[in-house]
Amino acid sequence: MRVVIADPPAFTPAYDHELAASLARAGNRVELVTSRFRFGEIAPPNGYHRRELFYPVSSRLFQRSKLRLPLKAVEHVPATVALAAMRPDVLHVQWLAAPEVDAYLFRPRAPTVFTAHDLLPRRTASTSASSRSHVLCSIVH
Repeated sequence: MRVVIADPPAFTPAYDHELAASLARAGNRVELVTSRFRFGEIAPPNGYHRRELFYPVSSRLFQRSKLRLPLKAVEHVPATVALAAMRPDVLHVQWLAAPEVDAYLFRPRAPTVFTAHDLLPRRTASTSASSRSHVLCSIVH
């Protein structure tokens, strides 16, 4: 079985690594689609392939600069569309980095498992309770 695990913002690289390696040991072909982890070294892939599709420039050049966020927003769109276009047997999405945008961009073409770490998107002054529930309903496939 071909499995793609997606952690676009690389929030949980150790968990991603263990999950991908375990699935590979069980006989699956596994690809981890993520971004560069900006806060230290991570374990090398063990039986799976890691592809840093998300934020290829912003995660390398700007570190904590405010310039990183606008570039990251631009990079997010094509990477999310590319992720949705993949056709593995199972797509496991760990995090959606921009749920309000992803509700419209992320239309996967494969059976999808979404791990709901944060049940509600981050609250902002411009986000009402009704729009948060709309986003949640839109992104759980």
